[in-house]
Amino acid sequence: MIWHAVAIRLLRASNLFPKVELIGGKVRATLDATRFLDIHYDPTTRSYSYAFIDLTLPYPGDKRRFGWDDFPHPGDLEKENLGDHPHHFQERRPDGSWHFLGSSFRGDIEKEIPIVLEHISEYLEPKAK
Repeated sequence: MIWHAVAIRLLRASNLFPKVELIGGKVRATLDATRFLDIHYDPTTRSYSYAFIDLTLPYPGDKRRFGWDDFPHPGDLEKENLGDHPHHFQERRPDGSWHFLGSSFRGDIEKEIPIVLEHISEYLEPKAK
């Protein structure tokens, strides 16, 4: 499996992103001028990162709104104590701080991208409560 071909196919089939492309070693799915999804994946180790970026966020450096990855963040006890460490989901709170949850993701592009797409769709069109 050529991971980026699978990722591009799934992202284009969603009809959510006007532009989906391979840029260097990552796949970028552009939603608009300031929001996009970046996917980094290493098929050898199955290490992954799905990051939904919003360039309008006021926080210096890190413009992720939410995402999933398996970076271990050594010394970060909050993440190390998650049952699925190092796999986690992170989401920016309204105050700019991060909220971390365990994640079932394990670097399976075909199974995980549909979940990522569902989360992005829900984020873009929140259900009425």
